[in-house]
Order: sequence, then C-alpha cells, then structure tokens
Amino acid sequence: MTTKTILTAFLLTCCLVPSACQIGAGGPSSVNSRQFQDVVVPSGFRLRDGSNQSFSREEATWRHGRFVYLGSEYVAEATAYVQQHMPRHSWQMVSNDAIADEGVKLRFERGIYSADYKISRQDGVTHMVVDYATDYSRR
Repeated sequence: MTTKTILTAFLLTCCLVPSACQIGAGGPSSVNSRQFQDVVVPSGFRLRDGSNQSFSREEATWRHGRFVYLGSEYVAEATAYVQQHMPRHSWQMVSNDAIADEGVKLRFERGIYSADYKISRQDGVTHMVVDYATDYSRR
C-alpha cells in the first residue's frame, strides 16, 4: 500500500467513526418514552417504560407514541379526569365505548392527531394505555 492510500483510509476512518457514534447516541430521531405535553394523565398514574412498554417518537409535525400507565384510581374516576382535561388541550372526544371487564376506550382527535385511551382494571390495578398517532389524511 502506498502512503497516500493509507492516509486516505485513516482520514475516512476518523470521519466515519464519530458520525456512526452520533447516529446511535439518542439524537432527535431516536425512540424513547418521553411523554408528549398534551397527553392527559390522572395524578397517581405512573408511566411504565421498562422493557420498552412505552415509547414515543417525534419528527417535525409527525408524532407517534404508546404510553402504558398503572394507577390506583378506579376506571370511572380516571375516565372522568381524562374527559374533563383533554378539551383543555383542544382535543375533541369522538368516541366513548365500553370494553370487556368494565373498561372503557376513548378516542380524541385534534387536527391531524389522535389519542386513543384504553382504561381497564386488572388485579386491583388500573391500566391506562394511550396510543397517540398522526394522520395526515385528515388535513
């Protein structure tokens, strides 16, 4: 190998290695479980983010997330709280459906965003799952 080839390979390595480290270092396009500010959560509910139970991702106006919470409040109280506080963030409820085990599924929409809340009680604990999505077809 010539000195020029070795120098070129060395320079390429020096440029590419730091870039590769930055790509996986949790930059703006990484997936995490950071809650969006307009997701309503009753007090006492805790986000479950171990083992990737909850996740979120945001790119410009596109948002997607699944947030899993556990709390001690009963389904009726948690549902009332969500219904009361979502309009404060300009969300409109578009459906309210009963589901098995005395649970409820609420759907809210605001512009291109939707938030589906599934609230149910299992083994003495209330589970709340929020699926947050962007739908550009609703523009």
